[in-house]
Amino acid sequence: MDFKILGPIEVRTSHGRPIALGRRKQRVLLAALLLNTGKAIPSRRMLDWLWGECAPATAESNLYTYISALRKALGSPSRIEAGSNGYVLRVTPGEVDVTLFEDLAAQGQRALSAGRHDVALERLTRALCLWRGESVLEELPLPTPLRCETARLERLRASVVDASLEARLALGRHGEMLADLEVLTRKDPLNERLRAQLMLALYRSGRRADALTIYQDARMTLAAEVGIDPGPDLIRMHQRILADDPALTPLRAVAARRAPAELPIGLAAFTGRATEIARLRTMLTSASDTTAVSAITGAAGIGKSALAVHVAHQVAGRFPDGRLYVDLHGSTPGVAPLNPADVLARLLRSLGDDLAGRPDLDEAAGRFRSLTDGRRLLLLLDNARDAAQVRPLLPASPTCRVLVTARRMLTSLDAASHFRLGVMAEDETSTLLGRLIGEERVAAEQQAARAIVRLCAGLPLAIRIAAARLIARPGLSLRALADRLAVEDRRLSELQADDQAVRAYFMMSYRSLDAESSRMFRLLSLLGGTGGGISVAAAAALADRPEPRTADLLDHLAEAQLLDAYGHDRYRMHDLLRLFARERAREEDTEEDQAQAVRRARRGVWIPPAYMTTRGLPPRTWEIIHVHREI
Repeated sequence: MDFKILGPIEVRTSHGRPIALGRRKQRVLLAALLLNTGKAIPSRRMLDWLWGECAPATAESNLYTYISALRKALGSPSRIEAGSNGYVLRVTPGEVDVTLFEDLAAQGQRALSAGRHDVALERLTRALCLWRGESVLEELPLPTPLRCETARLERLRASVVDASLEARLALGRHGEMLADLEVLTRKDPLNERLRAQLMLALYRSGRRADALTIYQDARMTLAAEVGIDPGPDLIRMHQRILADDPALTPLRAVAARRAPAELPIGLAAFTGRATEIARLRTMLTSASDTTAVSAITGAAGIGKSALAVHVAHQVAGRFPDGRLYVDLHGSTPGVAPLNPADVLARLLRSLGDDLAGRPDLDEAAGRFRSLTDGRRLLLLLDNARDAAQVRPLLPASPTCRVLVTARRMLTSLDAASHFRLGVMAEDETSTLLGRLIGEERVAAEQQAARAIVRLCAGLPLAIRIAAARLIARPGLSLRALADRLAVEDRRLSELQADDQAVRAYFMMSYRSLDAESSRMFRLLSLLGGTGGGISVAAAAALADRPEPRTADLLDHLAEAQLLDAYGHDRYRMHDLLRLFARERAREEDTEEDQAQAVRRARRGVWIPPAYMTTRGLPPRTWEIIHVHREI
C-alpha cells in the first residue's frame, strides 16, 4: 500500500488504485496516524484533535466509527491496532512517503558532509521528488499540534533544497541551476543564503556584473523590509567577487564521479530460465531492511554465471550508484581463488577509494561498508568458492543488493535466498543450439540436432561447446557430431573447444572432495545410469560402508553438485558426470576394486553382461550379478 501526505493526502493499493478516504474528520484521523506511524495515540488526544473543546456527546462513538471505516477502506483490520495505550497505524518500510523522504534526506546530508556530492545530489533529488505539492496535507484543516509537525517537515524540505543546491554547485552545475535559483530567490527574497548561491552561480557562468547586481538588490530589500544590512556571508561573497577571488573559479570543473558499470557483456543467445529470472528480479528489486543476498548454486556448466549476468543487466537501471562485478575464481580451472582482501582493495578502487598497498582484511571490509552505506549498488560476486570467501565482501546497507554464484550451497550466509539451478529443459536446449549455430542448420538435420541435445543432457556448457565445434567447422554435419558424442567413452573428449572443456570443469569439483567422498563418487558410476536413482542401501553395499556414513557421503556429493538428491533417500547422477566418474574409476581404482564393489552391490541390482561389456568392467564380474532387490 502507498500512503502519501507530502501534498494532498492520498492512499493507493499495491496495484496503484486510489482508495476513497471518506469525510474530512476521517481523513484528519488518518493524517494524524500517518504523522505518528508506529506510535500509539490515546483516544483522548484523538478526540481533542478532532473536536477540541466542542466535542459532542457522541464523540467517542464517532471516533470508533471513523476507525472502523478506515480499517474497511484500507482492507485490513490489523492496519489500525487498538491497544491499552491507544491506536497505532502499522505500516511496512517504504509505504509512507514521509518516512522515505526523511531517510533519503538523512542519507543525502551525510553524503554531503562526507564530500560525496554526487551521491548527496542523487539522494536529495529523490527526496524532493516525493513532494506533490507545496505543503504537507494540502487543503486539509489540521489541529495546532499536527500543524507543528507539518511545519517541521516543510522546514526539513527547505533544508534539503538548500543542500541540493550546495551539492550542485560543488559538482560544477552552476549553469543548469541558474533558473531554479532565480525562482527560489523571488519566492524568498530575504533568504541571504539563496542570494549568495545565486551570486556564485552567476559569477561562475561569466556574469560578474549580474552577480554584483544581486548583492545590491539584496542590500536594498533587507533595508526596506526589515531594516538590516546584509549578513557576513553575503558580504564576504560580494567582496570575493569584487576581488575576483581565484578560489571562486575552480582550476578544473568538479565532475560527478561516474558510477562503476563493471558487468560483463551478457550472452547474446541466452535462452530460457523464465521462472528463475522472475524470482531473481523480484528479490533484487524488492524493498528490504537488510542487504538482500541472492545465491545461485548448481553443477559445473549449468549456466549460473550466464543467468546472473543476464538478470543483473535487466535490473541495472535500479542501481544508479553502480554495478560492481568480480570473478572470485572459486572453481576456475588452473586459477587460484581470489583472496577476500585483494577483492576488497579492487572494489574500493572501483568506488574511488584508492588504497596504497594491500589493506588489512577487517579494515578494508569496514571501509567498503562505509563507502557503500546509503548507495544503491548491485554487487555480482561470480564463481565463489565458499561462504567464507564471500562474507567479508558484503555491504551492510539495505540499499545494496548482492548476487552470488557458486557450486556449493552457501547456507551459512545470513539472510541469503538460495536458488538451485538445474539442467535446462530439452526444448530450451534445442532453442539454444539453434540460436548458436543458426536455425537453418538445425532445420536441415532435425533428428541429429535432437540427438546432440539429448547427449548433452541439458547442460548449457555442453551445448555451447558442441555449437562451437560446429561453428568452427562449417563442413561438419550435425549427424557426424552426434555419432561422435554417442560413443560414451569419447563423449567428454568431444565436448571441448578452445579453453573450455566439460571434463576440466568437472575436475575442479572433483578435486575439492576428500578421499572417501571421491571414492564414493567413482564407485557410483559402476551402477550405470539407473533410471530409478541410487538408494542409500545400494550405495552402502557398493562402498562397503554403514548406511548412516553412506548417507553423509551422498549428501556431501550433493552439496558439491556432483549428485542430485531427491525423495527420501535417493540420488541421481547426471549422465556426463557419470561418464567423468567412470573415467576417474579407471584411472584411480584397480579392476579388482571395481569388481569387489560390483559383487557387494549384487544384492541390489542386476547388471547384464552386455551392459558390463559396453561399460568396460572386468569380464569376470559378469557371472556374479544376480537380482535380489531394486536399488
